[in-house]
Amino acid sequence: MAIVSPLKSRRLRNNKGETTQQVIVFQLQREWFALPIFAVNKVVPKSDTQGDYLHSGAGLTVHEGKELLVLDIGHQVFGNLGNPVHSPDNSSAPQSPVSDVEHPEQGYLLIIRNRQGDLAGLPVASSPTVRRFSASAIVPLPSNYAARVNIQCVSGLIVQADNQPILFLLNPEQLMHSQPLLPPMA
Repeated sequence: MAIVSPLKSRRLRNNKGETTQQVIVFQLQREWFALPIFAVNKVVPKSDTQGDYLHSGAGLTVHEGKELLVLDIGHQVFGNLGNPVHSPDNSSAPQSPVSDVEHPEQGYLLIIRNRQGDLAGLPVASSPTVRRFSASAIVPLPSNYAARVNIQCVSGLIVQADNQPILFLLNPEQLMHSQPLLPPMA
């Protein structure tokens, strides 16, 4: 008869039957976001982006010899509500992840793929990380929050431990095919 240590027994009990999901986690402005790992094709250093005319939240770059749509995640999720995007260090200098061509070597481009095989790049300032969460940690976006905040492309939340921030779980299909947001109602 094999002797099972209490630590091993606890690990087996905690993992029994619990499904997990891997996500790519990154910070944008002061919020934390996650994308399902199956939607991320690769992560590459950010390069020059052009064509963000009229601050549309979309631009173009060249990746592997082909044009690649680059989407400003903040614009896609929260819309262009007249608030400039600020750098993660909370400085007051406005900065747009799509149109910031002054320092193209800074940051990363998450290249995502939707179910139809279309690619798009999502610029992020800091290095994204891979995390694993239990399925029970992923919850729907509260309807009272969604009703008050003009938000798109978020399919749910990942609730972490008490001292960890909530992660907004992005829907890659909605990110790539979202319509412009309407201005908030007065």
